Amino acid sequence: MTNYTAGMFGDAVMTDFSIRRASNGVVKESLRASAGLESKALGHPAYEDLRVGERLTSPMVMVFIDLTDFTGRSFWDDETEVADLAHALLTGFVQTVTAFGGFPLGLRGDGLFAGFGPGNAHIDSVMALSACAFALDAVQNEVNPRLQGRNIQPVQARAGLDYGRITFVRSGSQEHSEVNPLGFAANFAAKCEKQANSWEIVIGQGIAEQLPDSSTFSRHEKSPKSYQRAGLVKTYNYYQYHWRRTLKHIPGTVQQINGKATASITIN
Repeated sequence: MTNYTAGMFGDAVMTDFSIRRASNGVVKESLRASAGLESKALGHPAYEDLRVGERLTSPMVMVFIDLTDFTGRSFWDDETEVADLAHALLTGFVQTVTAFGGFPLGLRGDGLFAGFGPGNAHIDSVMALSACAFALDAVQNEVNPRLQGRNIQPVQARAGLDYGRITFVRSGSQEHSEVNPLGFAANFAAKCEKQANSWEIVIGQGIAEQLPDSSTFSRHEKSPKSYQRAGLVKTYNYYQYHWRRTLKHIPGTVQQINGKATASITIN
């Protein structure tokens, strides 16, 4: 993944989408080969061996990348075209998170839930933000012009992130279970994603604290979020991440990480 570019993202998404549309919903061997993801479950390898009821807690960056207004799209458009397009884009998001050293943890309808770490909090934060910036830029400037060239309505995307302690617990029965990441950072990252408009990245206070003196984010207009219990009120801030300012740094960043997990990177 050393030369992973927005153009490659666009090529992969449109190839996947085009093959699916041409095959009338039948997944061909050429598509299986190009995807290269169907035999591997999403999740974090450090926690996949947990037994039912077991849990481990670690500090991580939590990420939600979401396709916006897909509910309206599913109302107006052919359902198989919507499904094919969502699949192609989510596959691109999975590949992007992996290329930037993160772990795709699960799909949430028309969005991806991912984690970066546990490792150096600054590195995890920078790479998670870079992955989101890369994904939004690639969708807007590589995928959408190609969709419009085929008279297909363009798509929109947004992202939300936060950093904090996450507990991975395997929940379910002995026969049916999955590893579920739980914690405030995951919940607040989801709230950040919901606060974001299309083409915006909103981050929580936890991740902002890992980037002191940064000029790439500012206080969000709806900040802070208040939490109250037993007469005690505490606040927690949202921030607007100005991701377009960082795009020029992304090619060098992704080359340096070379697809390695951020958890394996240290600063001496």
